[in-house]
Amino acid sequence: MQRYLIRRALQFVPVLLGIALVTFAIVRLAPGDPAALLVDTTVLSPEELARFRADLGLDGSLPAQFARIVRELATGQLHSFRTGQPVLAVVGERVPVTATLLVGALALAVALGVPLGVISAVRPYGRLDDGLTLLALGGVSLPSFWFALVLVYVFAGTLQLLPASGIGPATRLTYGVTDMAPHFVLPILVLGAAVVPSIMRYTRSAMLEALGQDYVRTARGKGLPEMRVIGRHALRNALLSVVTVLGVLAPILIGATAVIESVFAMPGVGRLAVEAALSRDYPTIMTLNFLTAALVLLSNVVVDVSYVILDPRIRLD
Repeated sequence: MQRYLIRRALQFVPVLLGIALVTFAIVRLAPGDPAALLVDTTVLSPEELARFRADLGLDGSLPAQFARIVRELATGQLHSFRTGQPVLAVVGERVPVTATLLVGALALAVALGVPLGVISAVRPYGRLDDGLTLLALGGVSLPSFWFALVLVYVFAGTLQLLPASGIGPATRLTYGVTDMAPHFVLPILVLGAAVVPSIMRYTRSAMLEALGQDYVRTARGKGLPEMRVIGRHALRNALLSVVTVLGVLAPILIGATAVIESVFAMPGVGRLAVEAALSRDYPTIMTLNFLTAALVLLSNVVVDVSYVILDPRIRLD
């Protein structure tokens, strides 16, 4: 296990450098000049404009700019074009909001998707299974932004049960966890609803395969209770597929937070990414993309380690 983790950590370096290079190429090839978005270039003399672009680090060649960004990114010295603040400090302020959304959505998706998938597999091809299958297909086809607007209209507008935006009461400067919790209910529901169908269908498929294996028939032949056969024997092996799909869905959820945080006006990392892209804030874009890539790579390692925990027969070395 230790050798495997060291090998994967060493593989991260070239992968992250490649991702940083691709990101830099995309943002630099995109139309728009950050300097023109920050100041009125028509009132500056050519010397003043050149000095301003030099302050932003846009005066050198592209290879030199990339090398500088990578160096400052590695040392945490990148500063935002828009605010002048260290990018890592700005991101650190927004991480708790996005992390709460992601953890809540994944927990909700697992809590609903796994039991529903097990129910479908235990009673396959019946009316309940057909109904859950139809529900899953509808959920996969449901646009998250539209679903978010519907929930806002119903629960925040019509029923006035939950707040529609922000992370706390707008009439107060400070608020606690209990004040913030209602603001996260609708965003977590929307994010969770986006992944519940996939988890449910993967669980059903894996459970159907596991229930047809010899070890399940042997357990039943020994007279074990059906719930124990399903939970301890079939489900434990089926969870390998669920863990795999969670590793795939995690990056998708990270991308979805950009839309959800914008709809609900939440100051998270996703909304920061949208703001940075619109303002051509290259340091912020590079940092967010780099951190997201590192998180995706780390999630893949966590999935591999989870295989060993769920099935001790698996070896990573």
